[in-house]
Amino acid sequence: MPENLEELTRFEELFRRNYPRLCQRVQRITRDLAVAEDIVQEVFVSYWHSEQRPTIENPEAWLYKAVINKALNAASVQQRRNVLTIHYGAQQPLTTSSADQALQLEELQQQLEQTLTTLPPMCRKVFLLSRYEEMSHQEIADFLGISPNTVDNHIKKALAILRQALLNWLLLFLVS
Repeated sequence: MPENLEELTRFEELFRRNYPRLCQRVQRITRDLAVAEDIVQEVFVSYWHSEQRPTIENPEAWLYKAVINKALNAASVQQRRNVLTIHYGAQQPLTTSSADQALQLEELQQQLEQTLTTLPPMCRKVFLLSRYEEMSHQEIADFLGISPNTVDNHIKKALAILRQALLNWLLLFLVS
């Protein structure tokens, strides 16, 4: 725990300088501002209580990496909840043609989310950073400590898996 006012002031400046930007980044992943704010606040509290804090050379980078990881985990949990909700009947039957279209679109979204959860963890993380965070291959490589070629390979693998799963869904949809 910090013991002096100077340390508290530095922390407050760090918070004020980074909080809005981190919330904005996390919101792109979670698609929910309240969840994003909670995640960023939890990470700041974790940083504040961290015994390693005095040895962290770049607090902004530490915070950024921590909130992204926590947001990706939260997004994964939410996707699993959505799938379970669908499987256990939380949906009401729809009757109109526009309702049928909405249902079809929802089924497609569920298939996409379910397929994302089946991706290998690193492949999924790279894909989500690329698509939801709109990070470049180089930014992802630097962030995860891997080469840009590895990033490219993970994205190609994820797209191939998603393409196949969605093609299978579309074929089943057209047959039924």
